[in-house]
Amino acid sequence: WLPFGIAAVVVLWLGTSMVHLISPQETGVVTTFGAYSRTLDSGTALTLPWPIQSVTLEDVTSVRSESIPEGDGEKLMLTGDQNLVDLTYLVRWNIKDLKQFMFQLAEPQQTVREVAEAAMRQSIAEVTLNDAMGSGRQQIEQNVRDRMQAVLDAYGSGVMIQGVGIKKTDPP
Repeated sequence: WLPFGIAAVVVLWLGTSMVHLISPQETGVVTTFGAYSRTLDSGTALTLPWPIQSVTLEDVTSVRSESIPEGDGEKLMLTGDQNLVDLTYLVRWNIKDLKQFMFQLAEPQQTVREVAEAAMRQSIAEVTLNDAMGSGRQQIEQNVRDRMQAVLDAYGSGVMIQGVGIKKTDPP
């Protein structure tokens, strides 16, 4: 019975490490000994067994959001007319290219946050306090989105910015 038991364990191991079911909203990245090999779309896929190849699945269709600052923090920024404004905003993004997202940046989520803050500070520095708190908000949001996408594309991050929304602008 020992050979049958060993054979059953080997077949079970091969079945679980070689066959991958990928849902429609996911994409899989196959790595061979830790190096990128290929990308798998939704459906059933076969790979070599676990020590040789492994598959990492990631949801690429859902929109993720980053609220800046986190919690009830205060984020003071300097406007073009040398006034301070307390700003809270939301960045919505998703994964455009999973290979770049996983292998180009060490911490892509943190990179999105930092690029968002830099782009927002640059855009706020170009407008007056009245524009930041009133009529210019939509243009600021569009400028931030465009700047973020340009920087993230230059980094080869594999991230697509879906939108930026200013939630709150208050004087300090």
